Amino acid sequence: MKIEHQVSEISYSTTSNIYTRIQVLTWIVSGTAMLNILEKKACDLLSNIIKENNETKPIIANFNGITDIDDHAMDSVFKSLQDNKRQLVIINGHHLLDKINKSKKDSKAELKSDSKNETITIGNSKIINYNKIIEERANFISIFIKSMIASTFKKFDNEIRLCSTPIVANGEFNSNEIISNPNKFIWLTFFLSDKLKDVLNATKLENVKLLSASLRGAPFASMLGLIHNIKFETIDHFGPKHKVFDLDFINQKEKDINYIYIGDFVVGGTEIKIAKTYTEMKGSKLCHALVLGSLFENEIFSDFELNYLVSLKDVTDGIAEFKLF
Repeated sequence: MKIEHQVSEISYSTTSNIYTRIQVLTWIVSGTAMLNILEKKACDLLSNIIKENNETKPIIANFNGITDIDDHAMDSVFKSLQDNKRQLVIINGHHLLDKINKSKKDSKAELKSDSKNETITIGNSKIINYNKIIEERANFISIFIKSMIASTFKKFDNEIRLCSTPIVANGEFNSNEIISNPNKFIWLTFFLSDKLKDVLNATKLENVKLLSASLRGAPFASMLGLIHNIKFETIDHFGPKHKVFDLDFINQKEKDINYIYIGDFVVGGTEIKIAKTYTEMKGSKLCHALVLGSLFENEIFSDFELNYLVSLKDVTDGIAEFKLF
């Protein structure tokens, strides 16, 4: 399904709905210290989205990661919806129903709860098609991620061998294009966060640490660690010429740590292999890898699972070319 869309720092619009995420709003107005709390400043941004956009499009607000709501935080939201012309649909926030209902106070905005689909609707009471919302959201996210990753590809004048890999390419994906752009970095960090949450829920891993092996992967690892309250490490200049007789390094053993590698792009797999060696030298294990994009399929590594937001083969319509040296 083709979706027309516009993306801003705080929301993205499709043909049918307008989507936003509360943690994105919180990050923009209050920083990253308390991303799990819904505060007034974030709600004021949400209120602006409600008031400035087309009345015929529902605003879908993703409350994923929100665990509490400040007193009076939602006053402006209920005020912007009290004429019941616009509609706010809250997803991933049904656990906050009592607090949202309490925040309503004497507002005339209608509030309805759908326990089956775990949604909360405020304002216009027209019936929503939950499955359509989720399907359109998933399709848009896929298009958005592919577009953002494709925009980082920079062609070379000639094909060259990529550093520390057996791969020859006509260009490379440069994650600095994402890290240096707050809009891209914030949204892609939360899409990585959703993927990490899926991994953690599926595996039930304990004693987990995140691990990055480059300055490009470190910003994503640090933010994912903050969002999920997980410790993280960055490997500093550990490579093929590392002295294995460095006793200070070898003695820093942390047995039975379940490491999850966080990186930008997997093309040759060198950084992941370095990360695996690092964890084993510390008496621990690399269990999973999570990256923005990969040239390899999920099953390429036999002793840990590779997860990625998008396959690099699918994002540039044949412009990117990679082959073995």
